[in-house]
Order: sequence, then structure tokens, then C-alpha cells
Amino acid sequence: MAEDRELNTAGAAAPPTAQRSRQTYRSNAHSQRLLGGLLSLRQSGILFDVVLLVEGRPVQAHRILLAASCDYFRGMFAGGLREMQQSEIPVHGVTYTAMTKLLDFIYTAELELNLDNVQEILCASTLLQIQDVIGFCCDFLFSWLDDDNILEVYKLADMYGLEQLGAKVHSYILKNIQTFSRTPVYRQLPPEKVFSVLSSDELEVSSENEVYEAALHYHYSPEEVESDQVCLQDPLKMLEAVRFCLMERPVLQRLHDRLKRCPLRDCVAAALRYHGQELWQPVLQSPLTQPRSCFRCLLGFGGMYSPGSVTASDEFQVFHPSWGEWRTLTAAQGPRMSNQGIAVLNNFVYLIGGDKNTSGFRAETRCWRYDPRHNSWCSIKPLQKQHADHCVCVLGGLIYAIGGRDYSNELDCVERYDPQTNTWEYVAALKREVYAHTGAVVDGKIYITCGRRGLSYLKETYCYDPMANHWAPCAEGPVERAWHGMAAVNGRVYVIGGSNDERGYRRDVLKVACYSPAVNQWSVLSPLPAGHGEPGTVVLDSRIFILGGRSHDKGSRTKYVHVYDTKTDRWDSGTPFEDRISGLAACVLLMPRSVIRQARSWEQHAKASWEMVDFDNSENSSED
Repeated sequence: MAEDRELNTAGAAAPPTAQRSRQTYRSNAHSQRLLGGLLSLRQSGILFDVVLLVEGRPVQAHRILLAASCDYFRGMFAGGLREMQQSEIPVHGVTYTAMTKLLDFIYTAELELNLDNVQEILCASTLLQIQDVIGFCCDFLFSWLDDDNILEVYKLADMYGLEQLGAKVHSYILKNIQTFSRTPVYRQLPPEKVFSVLSSDELEVSSENEVYEAALHYHYSPEEVESDQVCLQDPLKMLEAVRFCLMERPVLQRLHDRLKRCPLRDCVAAALRYHGQELWQPVLQSPLTQPRSCFRCLLGFGGMYSPGSVTASDEFQVFHPSWGEWRTLTAAQGPRMSNQGIAVLNNFVYLIGGDKNTSGFRAETRCWRYDPRHNSWCSIKPLQKQHADHCVCVLGGLIYAIGGRDYSNELDCVERYDPQTNTWEYVAALKREVYAHTGAVVDGKIYITCGRRGLSYLKETYCYDPMANHWAPCAEGPVERAWHGMAAVNGRVYVIGGSNDERGYRRDVLKVACYSPAVNQWSVLSPLPAGHGEPGTVVLDSRIFILGGRSHDKGSRTKYVHVYDTKTDRWDSGTPFEDRISGLAACVLLMPRSVIRQARSWEQHAKASWEMVDFDNSENSSED
């Protein structure tokens, strides 16, 4: 029986004599043998000390086992109640069949459920507070859940306050709204329940048109909807959950044209006006314009690939933690550059300036905006100056493009974009010019770190106060670096990767530094496992992702990804890219399901790449 025992020697560093004088043994099989012994006593009718009277019929049991099994019997037999002295105890509100099944579970840890007994066992286990059995009943009911019995299961969940089962019913409706909304049972659900479903970001639909139809189906039958026997002039509660701004413009226009003056027509007219203001949509956002999704994905735009890449100019990288792989998405007329400044504002992506790295490097003034709801790009007002190797930050609903170079001059200028007017303006310039630096926002201020000036690598830190329109120096970092990553998490700034020539030749910087604005101090954290120059840098769930880049120690671009946990000060390897890439502009974005479904795995992407793509033919970088 040695396999049933575990030896636990507390204090492994103790001397051998101390170890021999105190040892703890544990049997994994003891609990099973104990339960088997109690079952044997029950089957033999030995040592019973209590009789439960259920529907007038006796059920014999062992008092101590009942008390150890659930709060109901523990309170009865160990709580000072009169039942402590009684040998026969009536139990009300429970059927004899259910009590027998519950005792079977208490003595064996096993329970057999079927459609005939699950409801009465659920009722009994809820009364007696046997949590394991409640969970089994919920799982069983959910396994049989369909459009026909969902109303009954919903009522059970509501009647007994079963949050777990209620959540599963809710999830079922979210996943099956298209088919379920066409059933009579759907219209029997309470209106507040249906409205909650139709308002949810987790509603699984291909387009908002399906939500509109589901809303109508609560008030009218599918046949009435399809034959246009609906009165849209009446106020229909469920239509308030429809995000009309997400519907296609032609559909909205047809609906608007058939409506007379009514609340619905006003909603549709407002949605049409929203569609007509494409450039200003980021500042017109509301809960009714947000995509229906919980898919927070990592996105990587542009960059420079090693020779042989099959990534096309209108493709970008996308990653969701549940996939375990990077995939590609195609959006027509997307920019293909490297080291672009990137900003996210109200779930729109802005790409600002950067390197137009074909036929030599050229700094850009052009800027673009990506809308994930429609997987589409549009141009916005260009910068006033060319900016490459700059940094971009979002503060107070405005986008700042800070420093950089235009390959003729190094820059100290700072431009600010107002999405409400689609204009750029200059604000306070930097104390001195700088490029290949990075920035982040903490507590309403912008912090920029390190970078390069001329051929010198810097460890400077500056802070911008938008209220004072002023840059002020802060404590210097622990090491010079440039072309690094930077991220703000929980009120601190993390500076990661990059390169310098401290030893007289270009090398990777593995030292990771953390700056606390509250005390104006730097600290050094666990070092990077490998070099990342010109990486993409994003934060997801308090973890910092460092994506690709260049390793000067290895002499090449990289495809590896490293992930830093700010809570544990630990580095882990992330999912690598299929191609080596540097200069990626990366962010985290909420992506609609309809767009995510278009993402292709690398195998699908490679198979579809039937023509050669314009790619970088050198291992050069904007660093050089």
C-alpha cells in the first residue's frame, strides 16, 4: 500500500537527526476507505442513530455523517436545537425519492440524475444546502438545454436563486439568439430578461441587423415580421437595445424612408447622421456605437520583415490569447510602414507618421485611422512636420506626436491632434531634440524616456504637464538606451529593451527599469530574456507584451515574444510570430466577432499568398 501514502517532511533544510525525529504521513486512500466503511454500515443497518421521516416514511442514517455533509443537518444536530435529542425527525418540503437519492450521494459521493428526478432533487438539495448536488443538477439541466425547455429551466433558476444555472441560460440565449428568437418560447421570457440579452456586448451575431430582427421577434412573430405586418410607429421596448449606428447605411436608409414621424425614425435618423460623420465618429461614441464583443486582441501594424516574408501591404497581425497563434487580417488601403506612432482613442486606432521604408527611409507626415467595426481605414489630417522615430501618446482625448527626426534634422517639436476638429497644432517644444525615445501617460501627464541625440544614447526622463503646457526634467534612468519599449501599468512606467553602444559597439539592453512618478525614482527589475530593439509594446491585463524587434547581439530581426507580469516581476515566453519583424506599431483593441472570423491562420495565409509581396530586401533598420 506504499502507493497510497505520502511522506511530508517539513523543513527540508533540517539536519538528518531532526528529520528522523519528526515525520508526517498522509494517506490518499483513507477518505475513500472511510466512505466505503460508512456505506457498509448503512447497507448492514449497523449503528444507525437517527430516523428521518420523509412523507411519513422512515429513512435511517448516521447522525454524524449527516452533520458533516451539509449546513442544514449540522445546524440541526450540532447547533443546540431540540433535534439533537430526538431519534425521529420529520423533514418537510422534500420527497422520499429525493431524500433517498441525497443519502445515496452522502454515502457514496455519486448521484444518478435523469429528466424525471432532477427537478425534485434540485428542490431538495437547495432546501438542505448540499452545494455539490445543486451543481450537478445545474450541469445536468444545462446539458439538456434547448429552445423547447429553456423557459422551464429559466424559471427553476429564478425560483431557487441559482446564479450558476441562470448564467448558463443567459449564455445559451446569447449564443443562439438567431434561432431562439424565432420560437414562441422566446416571447414568453420576461421582458427585462430579453432586454438584458439584446443589450449585451456578448450577444453573438454577425451584424446588428440580426439584433434588430430579434428585437422585432419579441413583439411580433417571425411570420409577421417577414410579411411586414408590424407597426413600427408604436414604441417597441426591445428596439431600444438595437445599436442602429452599427447597421449598414443602406439598410438604415431604407428603414428611414418607410417610417413616418415616430421615436424609431428619430433613432434611425441619428444613426444616419453618425454614418455621415465618419471622420468625427471617435468623439461621437456612446454605448450604442460600441462593437458587440469581448475579444480584446493584440494588433500589430506595419513593420519591416526579413526577406522572404509573404505579408502583403494591406495585412496586419492579430492575436487573441485563446488562439495560441498570430493570425492575419486584411483591410484595404491600410498603410505599410515601420516605426509609426500609434494611439488608441475610443477603440479607434490612429497611425501617426513613421518611416516609409521603400527605396530608402523617408519620414512621413501622413496619418491614418482604423475602425475595427468595419475593418476599414481612412486618412486624417497629416502632421505639420515629418516625424519618424518619434513617440505618440493619448492624453485628455488628444493625440501628441513628440520629437523624432525627419532624416535631415532631429526634432524638438511636439504636435497635438484634436479629433473633434481634425487639426494638428504645436504645443510646448521639448527642452532639446530627441529621437528613438518612447512615452507613456500616468496620472494625466506624459513621460518620455531615453532615446538618442546625435550619436549619443540618453537616459533622460521628461514630464509634460498639459495644464501648464510645460516640459520638466525628472530623475534619469539607470541605463542609456534607444529604440526601446515603454508601458504604463498601475501608476508606474516600465522601460524595456532597446540598444546602446556603452561598450563601444551596438548591443542589446536587457536591463528592465521601472519609474515611479509619485517619488521620482527608478528601480531595476528582472532582465529581459533576450534582446528587443524596435519592438511592439502593449499592455493586456497588467502584463506587458514585447513583440519582435531586432537583436543586435544576434545580428538579426526576431520573431520571439516575451511577456512581463508586473505583479510577479517574471518574464515568460509568448506566442512567436511566423516571420521576423521589427518596427511594429502595436496596440490592444476590442475586435468584433464578424471581423475576427475573417482572421486567417498562418497556413491559410501562406496558401492564399499566390503572388510575391513588396517586402524589405535588407536587414537594415531605421536604427542605422
